[in-house]
Amino acid sequence: MIRKLFSLENRKSNNLIGLDKRAAMAIQNHFRLTNYQMLVLSWLKGLWTGILLSLVIHYFLAH
Repeated sequence: MIRKLFSLENRKSNNLIGLDKRAAMAIQNHFRLTNYQMLVLSWLKGLWTGILLSLVIHYFLAH
């Protein structure tokens, strides 16, 4: 089975938004995720980033 990592139609957009869309599609196709699973994955990534950021800020302010 051949999986398309990058669509040829999206090659025109070389800006950051186009790059982000292509990266998201590559992850979604590689791991065979649905749109809802990608939404949950991005939410968990944001939650994890927030937790780590708050721990770093707490460390620097408490010491």
